[in-house]
Amino acid sequence: MSPTGRLVAGAAAVPVVAAAGVIALIVTAATASAGLGGDSGGASAGDGLAGPVVCGSASTAVSAAGLSARQMRSAAVIVSVATARGLGRSAAVIGVMTALTESSLIDVDHGDTLGPDSRGLFQQRAPGGPLSVRMDPAGSAGLFYAALQQVSGWRALPPWVAAQSVQHSEFADGSNYRANYPTAVSAVDAILGPTGTTDAGGARLGCEPGPTGQGNVSDGVANGAWGGYANGLIPASALCPLSAPGQLLRCDATSAWNAMAAAYDADTGDSLCITDSYRPLSVQRELRAEKPDLAAVPGTSNHGWGLAVDMCEPGTKPMGFTTPTYAWLTANASRFGWTHPGWADPGRGQDAPWDWEYTGLES
Repeated sequence: MSPTGRLVAGAAAVPVVAAAGVIALIVTAATASAGLGGDSGGASAGDGLAGPVVCGSASTAVSAAGLSARQMRSAAVIVSVATARGLGRSAAVIGVMTALTESSLIDVDHGDTLGPDSRGLFQQRAPGGPLSVRMDPAGSAGLFYAALQQVSGWRALPPWVAAQSVQHSEFADGSNYRANYPTAVSAVDAILGPTGTTDAGGARLGCEPGPTGQGNVSDGVANGAWGGYANGLIPASALCPLSAPGQLLRCDATSAWNAMAAAYDADTGDSLCITDSYRPLSVQRELRAEKPDLAAVPGTSNHGWGLAVDMCEPGTKPMGFTTPTYAWLTANASRFGWTHPGWADPGRGQDAPWDWEYTGLES
């Protein structure tokens, strides 16, 4: 691995080329990754490798902004290895983000002054595996994911922190990887399809089950800690911005909400309206004082975990149980892992049509 986690100069300036044709590599690359084993550090029977899994038609893919066909080929290999190992979309994003940072998704055959033996997409160093494996896109991805799976609780970590836990770059907070997170999400969406969508044949694009919450579960909505943070005390650096300005959620919830907002815009021509998302503990206390019969006890709200939003009708008009956006969400939100919790349904004592919470996609 490269200690610097640097982006290769000029690589991102390669002209954009449509990438639909390269996604056929999903099957061949996953098959190739199945051949890794033994002391190479690649996938083996004990790693849970399930063989190639294609979540949707290659014809639906488009090039991610700023990436060339060469870069997208590398991304497709990484995604295929993550999928074949059953690690899902979030791992695919972490892998693409890491390789984009380390090598600009180009299989480079050199390192740098801090890591002269670093090689390949992930700039892995000699102790990480044989040169032939590190210089093979599927092989290097297998080495990366084998190491990622050894990181305790990696699924609950911010993606860039998970990457840093494997790569040990000179950026202790993983900020070098975080800079490439949005592009990695776009690339994975181009390969697997946006979270929760289906292709023309009805196959669901994106095969990752939602996160498992720790703690209580009420009306199908998980309430629990993640990333070692306390409710309402999660730093902004651990959250991700929504397409709606000024709003933050946990990164997987952000990806799902943004996909849902894009679908809503395509269906209605309007922007999906939101008034609140992640809610710091101080704000939870203020709301509890103002609305004791409606606001959650401070420190227990799913807003404090970055897993809930308050919605509205276009123009910030109040949402009701019979308004158009509520009807659209009722029909479509579950495709993106969002639900209206039972406690907020009509007649349950706390009518709250605006409250929608992220539960994750079904497996």
